[in-house]
Amino acid sequence: MTITTLDNQIIHYEAIGHGAPVIFVHGWHGSWRYWYSTMQALSSRNRAYAFDLWGFGDSSNKPDGYSLDAYVEMLHDFLDVLAVKKPVVLVGHALGAGVALRYTVKYPEDVDRVAAISLPVKGSYMSEKLIGEDPFAGFSKTTGISWPEVDNEVRKSDMSAVSKLVEEYRNTDFLPDINDCPKPMMLIFGKQDKIVTEPGNSLPTETSERAYISLDCNHFPMLEDKVKFNRLVLDFILAEGDLQELSPKDHWVRRNR
Repeated sequence: MTITTLDNQIIHYEAIGHGAPVIFVHGWHGSWRYWYSTMQALSSRNRAYAFDLWGFGDSSNKPDGYSLDAYVEMLHDFLDVLAVKKPVVLVGHALGAGVALRYTVKYPEDVDRVAAISLPVKGSYMSEKLIGEDPFAGFSKTTGISWPEVDNEVRKSDMSAVSKLVEEYRNTDFLPDINDCPKPMMLIFGKQDKIVTEPGNSLPTETSERAYISLDCNHFPMLEDKVKFNRLVLDFILAEGDLQELSPKDHWVRRNR
């Protein structure tokens, strides 16, 4: 386990590989761990980092840090403390997708491009079963699926962090952030996702700097279809032309930039 400290609080993170940095930010239920397959896939050409947000995984519980803005600043401080070379590629999932997107809008000079996975574009697109006395139970019942990378970590989470962030996201509209994002962006949604509904026609018009990908999967594409997801992330990182040409592929082909 690798840790660093910030204001006397522990941030747990893992890093593998060499090359341009890619930062992974997890969602409500889990930790850095469900990114490991993607980190491995990129490690031959990238330095991949994944860290646990306050209140999740093996990072400290920090009740005054359980908000979108606080997590944006946590990411900013994390990059500074580790002296990560910028600009970085950000890849966020659900809760982490909002953090990555908002960070890109606030600190565009730090970011090369951003991928948002299962982003709840509007609060109404989130399952109401995530709100309640036991968000963990709501998550399990809603998805009906089980992944060791999630199940073995989820109970480490501070339930108040889950509740506060779910409630904040229920009242957050990320459409302005998408419109204002100054960097190349890829948004990935799962057609079978029971936690975050695919936004469909409510998204802004696609441009050469923005790609929308819909996968035939549930809430965790990085676990459900690892090869296709990992290839898509690599293609996004390497893309130099029109991002609308990005598409999921069923096989892995090593590419060099």
